[in-house]
Amino acid sequence: MEKIPITIVGGGVIGLAIAWELSKNGKEGVFLFEKNPFLGDEQSGRSSCVIHAGIYYAEGSLKSKLCVGGNKMLYDFCAKYDIACANTKKIIVAVDEEKTQKIDYYFQRAKANGVEGLRKIYRDEIKKLEPNVEAVSALFVPSSGIMDVPAYINTLARLAKESGAEIIKESKVVKIEPRNDSFIVHVQNLRGGTELFETEILINAAGLYSDEIASMINPKNPYHITPLRGEYYRFDSSKRDDIKLNGMNVYQVQEPFYIDGKMYLGIGIHLTPKFELKDNKQVIGSSVSVGPTSIPVKDKHDYETGRRGPEYFYEDIVRFFPNIKMEDLQIDYAGNRAKLKDYDDFVIKRDDICPNCIHLIGIDSPGLTASLPIAKYVKENFF
Repeated sequence: MEKIPITIVGGGVIGLAIAWELSKNGKEGVFLFEKNPFLGDEQSGRSSCVIHAGIYYAEGSLKSKLCVGGNKMLYDFCAKYDIACANTKKIIVAVDEEKTQKIDYYFQRAKANGVEGLRKIYRDEIKKLEPNVEAVSALFVPSSGIMDVPAYINTLARLAKESGAEIIKESKVVKIEPRNDSFIVHVQNLRGGTELFETEILINAAGLYSDEIASMINPKNPYHITPLRGEYYRFDSSKRDDIKLNGMNVYQVQEPFYIDGKMYLGIGIHLTPKFELKDNKQVIGSSVSVGPTSIPVKDKHDYETGRRGPEYFYEDIVRFFPNIKMEDLQIDYAGNRAKLKDYDDFVIKRDDICPNCIHLIGIDSPGLTASLPIAKYVKENFF
C-alpha cells in the first residue's frame, strides 16, 4: 500500500494555502485531495470576494487575530503575484437611531481587535462618499477591499505545486481508518473506483464537509455544520445616476437568522463592487453584487432549491439605497457556507483521539481573508 507523509483533504483556499506553506518550508510528501473537478468550487469560489478588516469578531478569537493579520498579508500577496485587488474601503450603515448603537459597538470591538483608521461618520460625510446611500450614521472602515478570488486560488495552487506539493482533483475521501499513528484513507474517483493509501498526518480542510471528515476519524466529533445558503443578485450601477456607486463596499449592521430556533447574527445583505476586464486589466466595473442571504438549508450542495426572488433583496436594501427598483435586480450565483452550530469561532486543533489529525472546522467568513495566517498557524503550532 502506498504511503503518503502528509494528506490534506480539501482544495479551497485553506487547503491550498496550507499545502503551499508546508511545502515551501521543506515539508516533503504533501498531497492535497479535492473531490471536485475544479479547485475552490464551493465556499472559496462562491463568496463575496471581500477582503475583511476584522470588525465583528470577539476580541482574542482566532477569527479576530487571523483576520486582522491576514488583511495586510492578502494585499501584499496580491501585489506580489499580480492578482487584482482593490482597497475599496467600506461603510457599515445604520438606518435609524437604534441601529446606530450597533455602530458604536462595532467601533469598540474593532479597535480592541487592532483594526486601524476607523471612524464613525454621519449623513453628510456618507453622502460625500456615496451620494445615493441614505443612513443616519456609519462606521468607515479603510482597510476593507475586494479581490479576484479565482486568480488567488490558481496562484496558491501553482505556488504549492512549484514547492513540491501534489494536487489531485476529482478524488473524494469516502472513508478514513485510524491505525495507531497513521490513517488508511479511501479515495473515490468520479468513475466510482476506490483506491487506498496510508498517511502519517491528515489535515482536514474540507470546508462544508469538515465535520463529516472529522466524524470519519472520531465518531464522537462534537462539531456539526449547518450549511447557510448565501444567495446573490446584482445590478448595473451605470444604468441610472440615482443608483450609481463610487466603488465602496456598503454593508448594513448585522441581521439575525435562526437555526433550530437559536438566534445567530449574519453580516446581512450588502453591496459589493465587482471587477470587469478593461484593456486587459481587471478594474472595478459597473456591476454591483447584492447579497448574501443567510438561509439554513439541509443539503450542502443545494444552491437552487427555493431561491428567494428579487423582492426579498429589494426590501432589504431599499432601506439604505432608496432609488433601487425591483426590476434593476438580476439573479446571480449562490453558495453555501459552513456555519458551526453552537460555536462562533474557527476550530483549528488536533483530533481528541487521533493527534496526527489536524482539524480546520467551521472556517466560514473571514476564512478567505485569514487563509494565509491560518496556514502559518497550522505550520507553527502543529509541525
